[in-house]
Amino acid sequence: MNNFNLFSEVFNERGALLAIFGAMGGAVRSAALKTTWREGVRVVFIGSASSFGVGALAPYLLKPWIGDLPDGMAGALGTLCAAAFLVGLLAVTIIERFLDQSGEAGRPDRVDQ
Repeated sequence: MNNFNLFSEVFNERGALLAIFGAMGGAVRSAALKTTWREGVRVVFIGSASSFGVGALAPYLLKPWIGDLPDGMAGALGTLCAAAFLVGLLAVTIIERFLDQSGEAGRPDRVDQ
């Protein structure tokens, strides 16, 4: 009988590494901006969760900034961890920009230029 366990397939070692490197990216952003500890915890959590959620797609999503990767390199663990770090570093900024844009669309005092 096949022991297929969805939990172990989703939360495996690669997912843990991506979450850790995303958290490190968030921690670097927080330290560079000298945020409070509460803001730092928020940034680290968002970086970790975003990196885990994006997963192996990170090198493809970051392609406009990092360029083309050699064949077979996008799935390498080192590339995935580096991409997860960058996602963790940028996730809060991208999410805040997205929320700011969607929040401004509903405001009646907004002036389109």
